[in-house]
Amino acid sequence: MAETDTSLAEIALAAGFADQSHFSNLFRREMGVSPSAFRRAVRGRD
Repeated sequence: MAETDTSLAEIALAAGFADQSHFSNLFRREMGVSPSAFRRAVRGRD
């Protein structure tokens, strides 16, 4: 996610999720932040 401009919806589908919402909810539960916040934070470290 950090090294691509692929949409989060496309990433969710590629990872096998039926929709972005389910992916985002599980990601937030595991990582403590939303996928978009994670992407912004990681890109800010470059």
